[in-house]
Amino acid sequence: MKLKIPESLKKAFPLFIGDMKIMKLEHRIFNFMCIVGILIIGYNIPFSYLLGLKETAYIYCLMFIALCFSYYYGRFRHKYKMAIVLCSALVMAVLTASFFLTSGIAGPSLLALSMAFFLNIIVSSKRQIWIWTSAYILTGVGLITVQYYYPKLVSSPYYSASDLFLDLASSYSILILVIFAGLAYLKSAYYKEKESAERRALEMERMNDEKTKFFSIISHDLRAPLASIQSYMEMLKVYEINTDDRALLEQKLTTAVAGTQEMLNNLLSWSKSQLNSSNVQLLPYDIDDVLARVISSQKMAAQEKNISLTQDIDNSIALLCDVNMLQLVVRNLTGNAIKFTPENGSISVSASRAGANCLITVRDNGKGIDAANSDAVFSLKAESTYGTANEKGIGLGLYLCKEYTAAQNGKIWFESSMGHGSAFFVSLPLCN
Repeated sequence: MKLKIPESLKKAFPLFIGDMKIMKLEHRIFNFMCIVGILIIGYNIPFSYLLGLKETAYIYCLMFIALCFSYYYGRFRHKYKMAIVLCSALVMAVLTASFFLTSGIAGPSLLALSMAFFLNIIVSSKRQIWIWTSAYILTGVGLITVQYYYPKLVSSPYYSASDLFLDLASSYSILILVIFAGLAYLKSAYYKEKESAERRALEMERMNDEKTKFFSIISHDLRAPLASIQSYMEMLKVYEINTDDRALLEQKLTTAVAGTQEMLNNLLSWSKSQLNSSNVQLLPYDIDDVLARVISSQKMAAQEKNISLTQDIDNSIALLCDVNMLQLVVRNLTGNAIKFTPENGSISVSASRAGANCLITVRDNGKGIDAANSDAVFSLKAESTYGTANEKGIGLGLYLCKEYTAAQNGKIWFESSMGHGSAFFVSLPLCN
């Protein structure tokens, strides 16, 4: 059963214990244990004084200072190894002195030593565990042995048996509470680490699925144009091809190679985005400067199919974007529109204000998108398709469009009707 922690404590944890996103688990545990120890010793100081154990109260004061110093040295100076060694050594020394001042084995010192060992073993590294375990065993056995042979070294400061029993009951209760607090925090930390590991595993699985899809796309779509080029070269060796047939074959090869080059460019862009996932340069740009070059280059491809490519750009718009990402998005959307629009069709690219955003629209009167495939359009589940002139579509460009639009704090969506065309919309923040 997972331990429930109050929301107020969850909010206070990063301040006193450390943020789990930037601090190691063992360091956060050390900070937590120090705070628990400080609270316990802070309670024991007035409690011992009221029982008449003035020397013990003074010893607890020294331990309180040692714990506060160790907490400061670890939490704010980040010297955890030194803080753990210093804290453990001082606590052990103080409890050794307390053993002789508070009735030895009849007093609470051995319980306190056991509690200190529990706190120590939680925060120690694997290399230090056996060292501290041996040290606490030798210290405890040594103190008992010294009392056995030299009982006069142990004094009893209690005025009555009830004071001793009260001190023992308090020490025992505190020991149980410390064990509970330590195990509760460890259990909570364990569940958090487990959830984090599960999220990372799911993310790795998603990335592996994406990579598998990419490799499948590459192997499938590189095979066809390469096979066509090989066949063409073999035909040139064996057959005499007339001028008209050669021109037709070369045109088809050029189209296939152009499609393959587009795929490789998209793949290269995706690879760069994966390697530099945080390298998004959001800067103010005039929309006309961003789109002019893209639309100009796409007009040449549209002319080959006698498609009318028009633009309606509000030149007064300045938006916040990564210019390379946005150009790739618009280039892919326009390229898709050209592929799936028949000859003598029309495509329009527009940019207008929509509240606090710039709305870029790429609209065509082409084939449209089947409603059964609409959910997979922006995912790697989209199947490869062919354009109106048998151009190859690979299902990668729109996935990149979605990724790059999201990276620029924007949104992308589409509207489509089979046989009547499609409209893709990209919304990006305006530049203040």
